[in-house]
Parts: sequence; C-alpha cells; structure tokens
Amino acid sequence: MAFTTSFLVKNQAVGSKFQHYVRVTADAASGAFESGFGVVDFIQHSGQSATTAAYRVFMNANSGLTANNGSVAISGVASGDVIYMTVVGH
Repeated sequence: MAFTTSFLVKNQAVGSKFQHYVRVTADAASGAFESGFGVVDFIQHSGQSATTAAYRVFMNANSGLTANNGSVAISGVASGDVIYMTVVGH
C-alpha cells in the first residue's frame, strides 16, 4: 500500500452528506486510498509536512488515475509527507 491512512473523524453528518477527517502519510510518490464513500463530492487538503510543493489530489480516481468512485488518489509526494484531508461524500 502506498499510503497509510488514519481516519480521525468518520461519518460526521453535513446536511444530506457525510464527511471524514483523514491523516494521510505517504510511503511512496503516488497512490490512492478508499474513502469509504460510494462517491467523493469534495476534498479539502492541507499539507502538514510536504517535501514537494506541487503534489496533486484527485477525487474518484485510483492510483493509475483511472475513474474509481470513492477513492482518493495523490501524486507528487515524497515518502514521509503528511497531508490532512476533509473528504465529503455519499
């Protein structure tokens, strides 16, 4: 697995949707994780310790950037980078 994920808060209700707060630690330059949602509607991300400044986040995509509902892909990171995310979906 390319990333280690910790769900800090899971299934917090926001209107008709739910949100997770996730801590993602990169173990490789790119990868993906399953959000637990059928579809990801919104992502807000913030790097805590990012070696590279140009990382990218893709919602509803797998590590090969192929469409995959419910997954979140990240590329352009270095091993040990930590990114916090708010993921909203249904």
